[in-house]
Amino acid sequence: MATYLELLAEKRALDARIEAVRAEAAQEALAAARAAIAEFGFTPEDLFGKPRQKRGPRRKREEAQEGANAQAADQANFDLFGDCAAH
Repeated sequence: MATYLELLAEKRALDARIEAVRAEAAQEALAAARAAIAEFGFTPEDLFGKPRQKRGPRRKREEAQEGANAQAADQANFDLFGDCAAH
């Protein structure tokens, strides 16, 4: 039976092999993607879709949220067990 340290050494070696094979596979995938782009003339929009349209300013919503948060904070400051000052 392998010892703990031997298993750790095997794990490090396996992790290194995995990373090397992953890097090679990534390079192959990138080369295939580049070849397809060159062959078919794909554009960034073809690959990634159209960029999202930026929406207008959201100040009104943010200001309303800030006001609601302030009101909730004011209401949160109450005594959960009744009016302790009266006791």
